[in-house]
Amino acid sequence: MIEIVLCTDDNYVMPTAVLMTSIAASNPDEQVHYNIISAGLSQKSKDALSRHLVNPSFGISFYTIDESYLKDCPIRRGEHVSIATYFRLLLPTILPKEIDKVLYMDGDIICLDSIKELWETPLENFSAAAAPDMRCNDIRVLNRLSFNRADDYFNAGVMLINLDWWRKNDIQNKSIKFISENRDICQFHDQDALNVVLHGTIQTLSIRFNLQEHFFEPFGNQFIDKVYLKDMEDAKVNAALIHYTGFKKPWHRECVNPLKSIWRHFYNKTEWKNKKLAYRYTGFRHIKYEVRTLFDKLGLIKSRNLYKGLDISHIEQELFKKIHG
Repeated sequence: MIEIVLCTDDNYVMPTAVLMTSIAASNPDEQVHYNIISAGLSQKSKDALSRHLVNPSFGISFYTIDESYLKDCPIRRGEHVSIATYFRLLLPTILPKEIDKVLYMDGDIICLDSIKELWETPLENFSAAAAPDMRCNDIRVLNRLSFNRADDYFNAGVMLINLDWWRKNDIQNKSIKFISENRDICQFHDQDALNVVLHGTIQTLSIRFNLQEHFFEPFGNQFIDKVYLKDMEDAKVNAALIHYTGFKKPWHRECVNPLKSIWRHFYNKTEWKNKKLAYRYTGFRHIKYEVRTLFDKLGLIKSRNLYKGLDISHIEQELFKKIHG
């Protein structure tokens, strides 16, 4: 049984269901059990997620956490995350003791391949397995966390977690303590804390298990060591998990992610398929966005879209081949 953890709230149920739909489509022969972590989902949301199990061999359980444990974990004004980003820190105590390993995934992910290989990644003497972050070797990130230049920084959006190791080493309390004492330097929330607390204990995954948006930026904009470049290029045409890390998500009409069509393919298989996608921006910010988009089309201003003119048709073709078998 593959134990998957998804942390969500009532506002993130739709993307979570889209992820579940993609997992079912890509893993028809696996047995999967979802552990849904929230601060209290409505029954309507629970029913919606349950309807998207799709596969009869898939199961689901719901767990409710007490947010007071995270009172010292900051969410700053204007950020695109909620307190749910910290829920994974509480996995050692909220999940049953018999669950000794879980596959954690953020809700802004799409699955295109079997997760069995990832699930079977050896974790002996490792706290978790995770892929390099798109800022993996950004000297600004390394300096902020007092890392050495040779150190790596992982993305916590996909983690195969050794729960036994976390329990024995009190990772929950160590991470929360680090955040409470270093609020100013935790720019990327619990991801920063986990990189510090788990430093030197991470099994490195291929980027194909966490293909992030900014890996599509021009090479000159990359903040990742050249040792990862081949893996990064291979992952683009053989991704198992696509991670939509941008501020504007594929369920926003403003989204510029070059692989938004992949996410929307699975969106169209959910019960929200007939619902029009919403704008990320509202009010004056939406008007400003529309004006800037018009000026961009007319060539009157420099485009902020880093992917404008990027031809990834061959990549989309290869990824859709995976979807359609």
